Amino acid sequence: MFDQIFGNYLVKTGTITKEQLSDVIESESKVRVKLGLIAVAEKLMTTEQADEVNNLQAIMDRRFGDIAVEKGYLTEAQVGSLLKKQGNIYMIFVQNLIDKGLMTLEQIDEALKNYQDQQGFTHSDMDDLVSGDVDRTVKLFLPSNTELCDKHCGIAIRTFLRIINSSAYVSKAYLTDTLKIDNFAMQQLAGDHNIYAGFAGTGNSLLAIANPFADEEFESVDLDALDAVGEFTNCINGLFASELGNEGVDMDMLPPAFYEKASRITGNQFCVFPIHVGEQEISFILAIDSTISVN
Repeated sequence: MFDQIFGNYLVKTGTITKEQLSDVIESESKVRVKLGLIAVAEKLMTTEQADEVNNLQAIMDRRFGDIAVEKGYLTEAQVGSLLKKQGNIYMIFVQNLIDKGLMTLEQIDEALKNYQDQQGFTHSDMDDLVSGDVDRTVKLFLPSNTELCDKHCGIAIRTFLRIINSSAYVSKAYLTDTLKIDNFAMQQLAGDHNIYAGFAGTGNSLLAIANPFADEEFESVDLDALDAVGEFTNCINGLFASELGNEGVDMDMLPPAFYEKASRITGNQFCVFPIHVGEQEISFILAIDSTISVN
């Protein structure tokens, strides 16, 4: 998700355009990150040292790592560590921005620092963000690090990326006691905990779930579309309940409930986790050990 999260930040700040971001992301599968770029990004080499090794490669026909070790810029262990990071989405995204002439490494570093300051992230948080690990990323955007919330949201986002849209990304979740909506598909889990979980949207945003999940083209969010969203919600909650069951926590899933023409969700401090799919925003709603109502 890093490419989508940071890429859309760059679009919002006017650093790159939507079209440029799409081009960068579409070509990610073709990119192999240069070892020198990773070494500079990791502060193990200077730009000048990397350029020197790259120039030597052109006349010596030897690997970057071998030359860097021979020059004393890197150790064998450091080369091995850098090689493992060549498939990291953060490094692929950075390499693409540079190769396409959209930003320099210095500009990317500055933009990352500005993003970190805007989000209030620590250096450790940024390590989690660039790691490419969905669970580590999800936790950064949740309002409170409670085990059940982290676990449920982690399963929801992983499942969303795997089944619905691999290009989806999240923004900061928040706690509220009311949320304006147009439609909602949710499910209650009862047992050792009382949990409500589901997806809410405005306009036709929930079609971003219903259409790919049902493999149909619904024209509007009607009860059939909401039924597809409810089935997807049931998949997520089933995975969550099974994981809790393995830990000895008893949970039963009640049938999903659908709200085709709703106006708002109310309750006592439920979590709203925004998920972005293209231009659409969907809200994953999660209330743990509390009750919500739909009007």
